[in-house]
Amino acid sequence: MKSPLVVLALSSLLACTRSADQGDDTPPTDGPDNIECTAMQPRTVEPQAFVAPTGLQERITSFIDGAQTKLDVQMYLFTVNAIRTRIIAAHQRGVDVRVLLDPDHAGNTTTRNALTGANVPTRNAPALYSFSHAKYMIADGTSALVMSANFNVDAMDRERNYGFIDRDPTDVADLTAIFNMDWASSGGEPVAPADLSCTRLIVSPNNSKARILELINGAESTLEVEAIYVSETNVRDAIGAAKARGVTVRVILENTSDNQETISFFRSKGIEIHNPTGFFLHAKLIIADDVAFIGSVNYSLTSLTKNREVGALIFEPSQAQLVRTQFDADWASSPAIP
Repeated sequence: MKSPLVVLALSSLLACTRSADQGDDTPPTDGPDNIECTAMQPRTVEPQAFVAPTGLQERITSFIDGAQTKLDVQMYLFTVNAIRTRIIAAHQRGVDVRVLLDPDHAGNTTTRNALTGANVPTRNAPALYSFSHAKYMIADGTSALVMSANFNVDAMDRERNYGFIDRDPTDVADLTAIFNMDWASSGGEPVAPADLSCTRLIVSPNNSKARILELINGAESTLEVEAIYVSETNVRDAIGAAKARGVTVRVILENTSDNQETISFFRSKGIEIHNPTGFFLHAKLIIADDVAFIGSVNYSLTSLTKNREVGALIFEPSQAQLVRTQFDADWASSPAIP
């Protein structure tokens, strides 16, 4: 439970970062007078999208092993021993390692103890957020791995997740600033606010809600959603509105009790919904026309406006197509919810 003083601290900190993104209904600063400050500003280096669980653990450990000088890790849930071992090994070979873990998840206790026991600098993420739900790593200040998967056993072998490796200097610099801000705040040190006024990243609690709604509202021909749940009213309404204006909408959603209200809502709008089979759905994927959102953001009010979350739009054609191909395969293999 966050105290009133912590909530006040969060409000003050965010006011220093991107004041135009505060509040649920405040539009982003992106616009005609600020055309270069958009989530789709062209990158100088094309990202590499990937689909999990196939090869996920190997991809993660390879990224860690490739770090030469510095490795920053922020993770909501961390239970995989093999990944923990590689982080400790990176520290032992002289890499400057820092790890931020969600303070409230009981699953992090073993990893936290193992890392601190090996003298790996490890902190609980700041209590500024309801949950520190982001899942990313930064190596050497030059590359970042961002995804919807945690470092838990199920993510390695049975969950559907999406991620990308980003080597664009601006993206990596913005993500590093976010990590530095959260690291300093978690240690009670002077905080240098991350300047997210012109970022390409989608970040909670700063700009996620505005940018996710912008993505959905901008869909002209197709809209695909593959997500563990969709509960935030504005997001749900925007998906329904897309269907009403003639967009072809497809949704993959677990047919669980938690999702029944959303399933009923989508049915009322004439949206076809499929129930995933052969994997557990942990993704937070939205594809609007040829642009895919990948990241840790769930479509709940807390995730969009109160958590620490990180993601980005993947709009480079070959990478967006890789993601769409997987969605199409998942759609074809999953039965419709009657």
